[in-house]
Amino acid sequence: MAKFITIMSGKGGVGKTTTSINLALAMHKTGSDVVLLEGNLSSPNISVHLGGTYFPVTIHDVMVGKHPIKNAIYEHHTGLRIVPADISVEAMQLVNFEELKKHVHDLHLYADYVIVDGSPGLGRESTHLIEMTDELIIITNPDPASLLDAKRLIDFAKRFNKIIIGILITKHKNKSYKLKPEEIERETGVRVIGMIPECKKFEMSLHHKKPYIHLYPRRKPSKEYEKLAGMLTGRVL
Repeated sequence: MAKFITIMSGKGGVGKTTTSINLALAMHKTGSDVVLLEGNLSSPNISVHLGGTYFPVTIHDVMVGKHPIKNAIYEHHTGLRIVPADISVEAMQLVNFEELKKHVHDLHLYADYVIVDGSPGLGRESTHLIEMTDELIIITNPDPASLLDAKRLIDFAKRFNKIIIGILITKHKNKSYKLKPEEIERETGVRVIGMIPECKKFEMSLHHKKPYIHLYPRRKPSKEYEKLAGMLTGRVL
């Protein structure tokens, strides 16, 4: 049985999709069977980050019953398998979360872990994604506004009795005006499981449409993603 881990954030722009992609690839590199699922169906970004904007079959086609989910699994050149979404505006009319819940569990046949790139905020999508996942990782930046939104998301997720693995701090800087991990833990009651340093190379990664850890495997952010992947899988790269 695959474990579903959904990556969520209280707001957009904090590094949620970047984390979903790089963490999933790091877990794949440990030898685990991993599928990265696009869960942000109203505003999908995984395919854009990875250099593909058209796929013959997407998770939207699965939701409307045109194809089984196995037909929507694609292998990226890095070896990471992804289930992309249709990025067209028209596809937003096809979103049916009840059908999604029925079909995504077929991924149990194809993976040990399903990493879901969730929707930001507390909207309807987030509610359904929390309901269908096993565990959550919350992404925040070390600033008061991001933390407030993350805290609201955590309080909301706790109503569903889901396991929150922890908080991952992205765009981390060792600056006096940035929140410290212990402050974030004290405010949220959730442990910090990692810190991804801010790095301008993330912009280059997006420009080249390739995962950061693929382009810059020796840099500190890559090592931090690998460390978290090892913690989640019990395997060390």
